[in-house]
Amino acid sequence: MPATIACISGEEIHRQWDAGRIEGERLGSRDTPFGPSGEVFLVQADDVPYYLLVRHGKGMAKTSPALVPDRANIYALKDLGVECILAWAPGGAITHNIAIGDLVVLSDLIDSTRLRHATFFENSPLGYLRQFPVFCPRLRRVVCEVLGRMKLVHHPSGTIVVCEGPRLETPAEIRMYSTIGAQVVSHVFAPEVFLAKELQMCYAAICHVVNYAESGSRHRPFAAGSLFGPLSDKTDGERLAGIVGAQVQIVRQVALALKAERDTCECAEPMAGNIRQFNLSPDWHNWF
Repeated sequence: MPATIACISGEEIHRQWDAGRIEGERLGSRDTPFGPSGEVFLVQADDVPYYLLVRHGKGMAKTSPALVPDRANIYALKDLGVECILAWAPGGAITHNIAIGDLVVLSDLIDSTRLRHATFFENSPLGYLRQFPVFCPRLRRVVCEVLGRMKLVHHPSGTIVVCEGPRLETPAEIRMYSTIGAQVVSHVFAPEVFLAKELQMCYAAICHVVNYAESGSRHRPFAAGSLFGPLSDKTDGERLAGIVGAQVQIVRQVALALKAERDTCECAEPMAGNIRQFNLSPDWHNWF
């Protein structure tokens, strides 16, 4: 059975592979018209295979966020037959109802990047696509259902601001982002989500919170339903380790849920209008 879902992530995949927590085939980087992709792994689980793609190398091989080969990564997954992408990356909490170790299933995005290739189609009108909704509603729903069944602390919606990096944001920048409705901040997810839409792929994203953004406040988040009580008995490090350790299991459960899913989505529709208007080839490889 061909794999139709992939998870794009960072060094977490390499660490879990090296620790023997992932059983599968190491396919390596894929050659594309946009250069080599990140390293790809094929995992077989309960007759539902899925891919893991690492955005960048590990340790000192990690690149600046602006140099991540986003176009090559999305192209490589499309070429492998992937239809749905679950993206995973760390971020910082801007609002105080989100704590370290929480998962946020993103529902909207503010793109504050400047240096990245944000489209496959820089020299044609094919990149003029509506970005509503930004993330696939069907895939987001499935992800939230899986996280609920796994009893993981998660927020079913949230707006992220994607900054250029690699430096972290100033307190004034975080205060500005908070006033325009951002709950979390990261250096990832853009332009990935826009590129996936251009190739008619479903894309949802989970941000796992690893720190509190520079809001200038010394107050930690309050637990829901508690006026002044502690968030939990676990330390931040323990919560983070548990979430990262559950990543592959989350992807596996999402792959299983999608296998039984009957609902459809409209993620292919924005580009479908261009296909009709410009009489594009049925083979997407010929669009470039």
